[in-house]
Amino acid sequence: MDYEAYYRKSDRDGFAAYYQSIAEASPADPQATARTRDAEGTIPGEARDKLFNVAAEIKNTFHELGAPLPPLLEGCTVVDLCCGSGRDTYLAAQLVGPNGKVIGVEPNAERLAVAEKYLDKEIKQFGYDASNVELRQGVPEDLSFIPSASADVVISNCTFNLSPDKGAYLREVKRILKPEGEFYFTDVFTDRRIPQAVSDDVKAVATRLGGALFVEDFRRIAQQNGFYDPRYVMTWKTPLTDEEQALFPGIAFATITSRLINSELTCDHCEDYGEEVVYDGSLPDYPDFFLFDKDIKFPANQSCHVCDNVSVLGLGGSRYAKVITVSGNRDVHYGDIHGDHVIKTAPDFSGVVDEDDQPIQVSCC
Repeated sequence: MDYEAYYRKSDRDGFAAYYQSIAEASPADPQATARTRDAEGTIPGEARDKLFNVAAEIKNTFHELGAPLPPLLEGCTVVDLCCGSGRDTYLAAQLVGPNGKVIGVEPNAERLAVAEKYLDKEIKQFGYDASNVELRQGVPEDLSFIPSASADVVISNCTFNLSPDKGAYLREVKRILKPEGEFYFTDVFTDRRIPQAVSDDVKAVATRLGGALFVEDFRRIAQQNGFYDPRYVMTWKTPLTDEEQALFPGIAFATITSRLINSELTCDHCEDYGEEVVYDGSLPDYPDFFLFDKDIKFPANQSCHVCDNVSVLGLGGSRYAKVITVSGNRDVHYGDIHGDHVIKTAPDFSGVVDEDDQPIQVSCC
């Protein structure tokens, strides 16, 4: 199956028009489509007080409530895709500091105009001598105005599901990320494929639901575009109105914050090289543990045996190497991190016979 084709709604020439049609179909109340809630702590503690520095109009016209902002952004270059009125852009601008940079990319001119309106005021509010924010009208599927391997982190707040070409979107994210860079985003996923007749309805897509991917299709598309090990950091049930639920009968939705590391040191399966990691406990929001994904926490100052896809956090050019150290190397391969049960449970053929009581003839390759 061509998974990318199943979700594709437009080609390169029609991306901007497609996003404009979604904007026109969106509800008048921006919060009507908000799928990320702060009840699950989706706004990191270090960003909460910084919300007070963001203009009220920006916050009131923004389409989401939570914020996918990973730790350790100081000095980083961050790209905020489909940034809307710029709330997350200006939060990130405070987290990266005056020596960092944030590029907000938004397809819709009206939404981008709100962010632009307050640019000088926001930078002054932050106490910066020069702007560290660049706002560009454009689409995530064509980021040709951003150099390759120039971004440390790419973020997106419940807008990946709006994309008319999710493969092109991921390829551009991977292209602009530095080696060991991170795509950290929140979006809505489903437990099955939404029928194409429904997902072709722009009004359904504008609810931030109709364009949602079956979570396993997302994994496949991510892996075939070089993000070999997508991780789900936080998951919670997506709030739906009765009317929305009726539009998607039997389909379960979850809002998920995902972490995709751009590293050639990862693979599509967790493998064991005997590596151990230690988190030093220095992140203000994580004094007791580091949250790698919904199933894995590293207790502070304790050595943890991890697979190759996890140890990359402390290797190479990863910014997480500031707080995570790795012991061991990749000279010896120990196989599947959980043990390869196909191999380990293989029967001994000695004495095994077929249905005619004849010895099993075993061949190799």
